[in-house]
Amino acid sequence: MSSASRIKVMKLLKLLKNTWQLRRSVSVSTAVSCALLLGLSPPLTASAANLLDVVDIALQENLSLNSAETGLRSSQYDLDINRGKFLPSLNVSANTNWNDGSTHQTSGSNTDNSYNDHGVNVTLSQTLFNLGDIYSHTNTRIDVDIETLKTEQTRQAIIRDASTTYFEYLKSSAQIRATQAELNSSISRLKLITRNVELGNVAGTEKYEVLAQKEGTANTLRTLKKDQKVILTQLETIVQRPLNPDYDLQSTIEFTEIPLDRERRLNDILYTSGYDLLIAQQQVKKSKQTLKETGATFAPSLTGSIGYTYDDTNDVSATIFPDNGVTEEAVYTLKLDVPILNGGRDYYRYEQNKVNIERTEIDLQDSKNQSQQQFDEFIYNINDYSASLASLKTIIQANYASYNGIQKAHKLGTRTITDLLSAESKLYSSIRDYESARYDYIINLLQLNELIGNLNMNTIGKIAEQMSPVSDRKTDSPIPLHLLIQ
Repeated sequence: MSSASRIKVMKLLKLLKNTWQLRRSVSVSTAVSCALLLGLSPPLTASAANLLDVVDIALQENLSLNSAETGLRSSQYDLDINRGKFLPSLNVSANTNWNDGSTHQTSGSNTDNSYNDHGVNVTLSQTLFNLGDIYSHTNTRIDVDIETLKTEQTRQAIIRDASTTYFEYLKSSAQIRATQAELNSSISRLKLITRNVELGNVAGTEKYEVLAQKEGTANTLRTLKKDQKVILTQLETIVQRPLNPDYDLQSTIEFTEIPLDRERRLNDILYTSGYDLLIAQQQVKKSKQTLKETGATFAPSLTGSIGYTYDDTNDVSATIFPDNGVTEEAVYTLKLDVPILNGGRDYYRYEQNKVNIERTEIDLQDSKNQSQQQFDEFIYNINDYSASLASLKTIIQANYASYNGIQKAHKLGTRTITDLLSAESKLYSSIRDYESARYDYIINLLQLNELIGNLNMNTIGKIAEQMSPVSDRKTDSPIPLHLLIQ
């Protein structure tokens, strides 16, 4: 910063002391950052140091993501289960029987027949050809691919939720900071007006205007603080631990528009990497594969098996078959199964799956339309916020100059208290609009990256590089001082 700019900032700070209460920002502990660097688990009372830490903890602790990853591991076993259809099966059975019979004859003596036998049977079978098994295995693989995409989509949703909620909290803090300064100004003015009314220097009606503005500002501030608590609760739920965001956007960040050539490249990425579209495409692929699997029920299948039986019969007192002896038998089987008729169920299931293909193709087109619409909206919003920041900067400078002029004129008695209150309200409104546009720009940028499937720790890291500790802020002035020295 040049010496002339430094002198100008010093003059502005001196001028602001007469209007807003300035104070040094309270330094917040960065215990979480240190703990993460040391590889330690931070205590529950620790606060996350910056955006990157918050997102990293969310990815480790969030229950939705843990559930999605567990579901993915479970679905991968389906491939192994389905693969078993192509492997041979081996069955072994053993048996033992005891037969004790007695025949009562009408003529002659009774006949007793007792014997036992035991044996072993071994069967090895193998499916030689079955189209249904082949298509079923491919279908299972598609299911795993879909589950993988959904898990990664959940990961990006966690990154989006953690980061956007973080910036919603910072936006709320900026709103509170400006509104608190407005309230402090209203309280000071109310005290001064009340004193002047008591001394008879001004009319009593001026007090009521100041009082109304003060109470309105206090009510707005109360609502903003409530909303911030709600946002912080949402962030803590995502991260699964208490925290206190203590990094903020640097005041000198440039918020540029997305040029047309860059927009086209991002649009191309949307159709190759957007998870909504990828999942919808896989659903179409799955429905087509399911149709093949259903159609395979009309195709013949071929199965082969080899069986060996050993039977040992021991006859003690038998007079009727069997006799003593060992029986060994080897059986070779080749089975051709040709389906003919199954009550029409397979046919109607086939027709139903043809309709399902049409439905998934419609869903894919709908997903393309919705994704394109969201993409366009994000681009419009980002470029609009970028353009509006330049206008809001000029508005703040003009409102600040106007406020200072009316404040001096009011002291000289040439402007009314209504004029002063209106000027002050416009100034603070423009400040809040400016701060909101900055954070909304970042939030929409994060949402755009998620839509095109590009939201990851690298993306968050680039944004985190443009943030600094809140404790580095020189003053809690609601007016961005860097705007006033240009």
